[in-house]
Amino acid sequence: MRNIEDLFKEALKNQELPYNKDAWSKMNKKLDARNPKSSNGYKWILGAAGAAVIIASYLFLDSDNEPSQVQAEITQQENKLVGTGEETEKESVTEISNKTEIEVETQESVVVQSPENSITCCDDIHQKPLDEAMIKNTEPDTELQQPVYREVEIITTKSDERIAPLHLTTPKDHCLNQDFTYKNSNDESIFILSPQENLEEIASKQTLNLKLDEKGIYHIGTLNQNQEFKAALSFNVHEPQNIQLSADDYLNFENGLPELDVQAFSENQISWYINNVQTSKTGSKENFLLFDKGSYSIKASTRDANGCESSDEVSFFVEKNYNLLAVNAFTPNSFDDRNTTFMPFALKNRNTPFKMIIIDPSNGAVIFETSNANQAWKGINKNTGELVKQNTSFVWKVILQNPEQGESPEYMGTVVRL
Repeated sequence: MRNIEDLFKEALKNQELPYNKDAWSKMNKKLDARNPKSSNGYKWILGAAGAAVIIASYLFLDSDNEPSQVQAEITQQENKLVGTGEETEKESVTEISNKTEIEVETQESVVVQSPENSITCCDDIHQKPLDEAMIKNTEPDTELQQPVYREVEIITTKSDERIAPLHLTTPKDHCLNQDFTYKNSNDESIFILSPQENLEEIASKQTLNLKLDEKGIYHIGTLNQNQEFKAALSFNVHEPQNIQLSADDYLNFENGLPELDVQAFSENQISWYINNVQTSKTGSKENFLLFDKGSYSIKASTRDANGCESSDEVSFFVEKNYNLLAVNAFTPNSFDDRNTTFMPFALKNRNTPFKMIIIDPSNGAVIFETSNANQAWKGINKNTGELVKQNTSFVWKVILQNPEQGESPEYMGTVVRL
């Protein structure tokens, strides 16, 4: 690129100052009047100064014409290049032209900032629009833009649509720890989402068996294209209301029966079970007759408003069989009236119809019989009217007409007359 001074020199090389003959004659007369001796010398000095002023005025006042002259010179060079067919060099000259215009404009801006020329040239420079090429060259290559975040509505495409609708059956509400079975009759997999967000898949035409060990809402649905679960229906799993049992640690024979007292703490109706067999009892406090030796499991179950069952269970062990609380010996000649006769203790307290007989094991003969609990055997053989032999064992047998539930109607044992 050529220096801006060289451009100015070439532009002013052929310039001629206009000559005014009358102005020079008047100036010479004034100079001769002041100093006749040196009039010729002053004439040359003043002439040179005037020429400098005219040149400076031309440079600064007619600066708008200089770019045009420079552009004309560049255009002549381009025409020469076109004539020779050098297209590549023409593009280079055009680029130089654009850059030269920018430099000229820049130089003019510097001149405008001069205090002496601010009034003369500022308006002209700022009113002149910039060339489109100059604006294009001054723009930065890359402009960074701040990202803009906005909510975008997700549009469901046709690919999300199923060929056939799903067939789902809404299950009834269940209770905690119940077994759950669900069959998938569709041609695609469905899923069950638990309250703790555990996902169970049910393949096409398959059945799921599930333990409902989480309380809350279970959802049944499918997965979309993004593998996100979409619920179609739901059911609840309720936690049952608790029930608690309290039982005595001994049997109560106050009524002549082997009773175990048990109490249940619950606000709902109760069902009672002995060894998993339901009884007819429904109260919150019940007694259970344990006639036979062995272990017993007593359970109470209740159902709350949601239909959920809750139960509690106690265990008890019976050491020996119930035998009407009968003693195994008596002394007819004792001074203690409580031990002079034989009658099972339970028959005195139960007030139940019965028949008791005493049998002589040596010949099988019935030596005593009664149906009254107040008529105990005193050790007399009804067939002979005498006391039986001392230290001899006799068989007794009781037949109940109305035995208790779970009770045997017949009881047997041996008793010794001391």
